[in-house]
Amino acid sequence: MKRAGTPERPGGWRGSAAQIAVGRASIMRWNSIRHLQPRCGAARKRDGEPCQNLAMGNGRCRCHGGRTPKGDGYHLPVWPDGKAPGAMTKLNKKLNALDRAAAKRAKRIAAFTPEQRQRYDAWRRTHKPGPAAVRDRAKAERQQAASVRKMLSESRPETAPSDEQAELERLLADRKAELARAIAKKQTNDPGAFG
Repeated sequence: MKRAGTPERPGGWRGSAAQIAVGRASIMRWNSIRHLQPRCGAARKRDGEPCQNLAMGNGRCRCHGGRTPKGDGYHLPVWPDGKAPGAMTKLNKKLNALDRAAAKRAKRIAAFTPEQRQRYDAWRRTHKPGPAAVRDRAKAERQQAASVRKMLSESRPETAPSDEQAELERLLADRKAELARAIAKKQTNDPGAFG
């Protein structure tokens, strides 16, 4: 006999004994393998112990950076899925939050002293967003350029030319003079194209 106020099951599945059995089995299976799932290792604020929440793909839970993009896109905002319900509301909230963060950053930078601003600008030049490989390659190129500049700036001690080097320079000067005389002679004896 049915009690008054009990809703009817529209498809016969929702709330049925079969659905309850499937849900119970799923929960029992999840509880049996849950201890095998990776855990977040970030330190908790309250006691400094590891967090122990279930970790996401990058090894951290959702509270300790698990939702932060990894790799080359770490500095890019994560936009909501356009097909999800309420996507426009989420997008507007995200854009407003980004605007507020930019205004707060600009206000903080405007209050810098000249020394702080100089340090900040130097930091910004060396900490460009983007792939780590590009930053590492640029750093290696800067180091190589610095070592080349250092090598070029070091003055080599002048050594007295040896007798052999002096003889070679004299022969080279003689050959250059002989070549110049031959070119001048050819130019004066050349009758031209119609001669």
